[in-house]
Amino acid sequence: MLQFRTFEDVLDFAILQEQASQKFYTKLSEEVSDPSVQSFYRSLAADEHTHELRLRELKRYSYSLREPDLRDLAQSGYLDAMPIPPDISFKEAIQLALNKERSAQQLYTILADLADREELEQLFRHLAFQEAEHARFFQKEYEAIRLGEN
Repeated sequence: MLQFRTFEDVLDFAILQEQASQKFYTKLSEEVSDPSVQSFYRSLAADEHTHELRLRELKRYSYSLREPDLRDLAQSGYLDAMPIPPDISFKEAIQLALNKERSAQQLYTILADLADREELEQLFRHLAFQEAEHARFFQKEYEAIRLGEN
């Protein structure tokens, strides 16, 4: 179970996850042959890098959350930075990406609900929206792969 004692703990965790996502999408971009898919994965890695920078910027300021007990975050299902198996299939990679994006969306939604300042809430809602957009893309990709198998 995740343990968060301070807002900085939350930021450190979110930064770690954004870094893991960057590595994940960069690795995928190197393993697919379609240039448009490569470009898309690179753009996702760049988006995740931007998220990381925005989260790092927050560490410069003093923020608190409405709820000091952040047990909800442990329930968000946010995936830990896990290594990608070298033999992962494209379908498995899409499913993992979909799960990561959904979990990230939920994490940022929870953080927005806990934020005590409007600008912080807006940032987390924006990050949640971007992660939801990524998840929608991966859901479509996953469905296309499943339909293609039938």
